[in-house]
Amino acid sequence: MEKNVDDRARLQQIIAEMGGCRELMGAIREQIMVMSSAISEFTATVASIKALKEVKTGTEILVPLGSDSFVPAKLSFSGKVGMGIGADVVAERTVDDAVAALEARVAELGKAIEQARAELEKLDERVCALRPEAEELVQKMNKEQPEPGTNSDV
Repeated sequence: MEKNVDDRARLQQIIAEMGGCRELMGAIREQIMVMSSAISEFTATVASIKALKEVKTGTEILVPLGSDSFVPAKLSFSGKVGMGIGADVVAERTVDDAVAALEARVAELGKAIEQARAELEKLDERVCALRPEAEELVQKMNKEQPEPGTNSDV
């Protein structure tokens, strides 16, 4: 009987650990999605900044306001780009500096995604390693249970 209690406790421990791993895996997947989205945004921004170098001053462009709304404006590009540096502070940078800074952010995010994927793989391996033990304990506990309709006290 004590062995059965130990098996139940171990099974509950395994189930809890597998649940925690799966929950963490979900959170990591969400982080990867956010980082991938940021990479896409940074990449598009780099392309836009590079394209600005090719546009003549005075060219009419559409400036996005948000919610698919735009306002026409004439470009007066000085070769400088305003970039957020944190805490709602914007610093002026040259096109080349802005592109380099954005590409560095993309590289950092790429590394972070690779680390997150490695962590996902470790967690998945852990879940896969726990599954056979859990299945074995369930089968063992099912064998030890009396058949329905029988009296185990007799």
